[in-house]
Amino acid sequence: MLTGATVLAVVVFFTPLLGVRSVEVVGAATLSEDKVADTASIRMGTPMARLDEAAIRNRLQRISKIESVRVELSWPSTVTLRISERVPVVFAATDAGIRLVDAEGVAFETVPRPPGGMPELRVGRVAPDDPATQAAMTVLMSLSEPVRDQVTTVVAETPDNVVLLLTEGRKVEWGSTRLSQRKAAILPPLLTRPGEVYDVTSPALPTVS
Repeated sequence: MLTGATVLAVVVFFTPLLGVRSVEVVGAATLSEDKVADTASIRMGTPMARLDEAAIRNRLQRISKIESVRVELSWPSTVTLRISERVPVVFAATDAGIRLVDAEGVAFETVPRPPGGMPELRVGRVAPDDPATQAAMTVLMSLSEPVRDQVTTVVAETPDNVVLLLTEGRKVEWGSTRLSQRKAAILPPLLTRPGEVYDVTSPALPTVS
């Protein structure tokens, strides 16, 4: 004889009475909501309790522009896909073409031409686990917005040799990421002085030449 609890379990897990009837996408800025929903591959009518949320997240994270995703179940029948898109901070010229790169050093999209007003990243290998890439992005993101707006190129031959190329042909010798906050703090007043090369590798003794 089936108890009330058993019947409820059957209804929840094995029947479409509490099945998916709608999929909502939240947070899509440049991505098509239809593309996100299609990639999630959630079949209408699937019992809500039987949805594999981890599998849905894994499918969505194959879209390179998606940084994070959260799957929310709104009973009785709605699935909400809450996504965050990657935001480009720099571009890099790679063998695969012009790639947009986010603050974590992830190259996530190929574009036909460099975006206007966006700095270029020059490193040997663009990747979030590449030390030079991480150093370059750490330095760039430590800058105040007014200074960052003047950066045209971030160069990191090694993690200890980061160089910023600015507008008007100016150059900032940054060095390593050590003491980056101090370097970022002294750079704005330093840039008010006439010069071509601004050396903050030693923030206690910055120079302009």
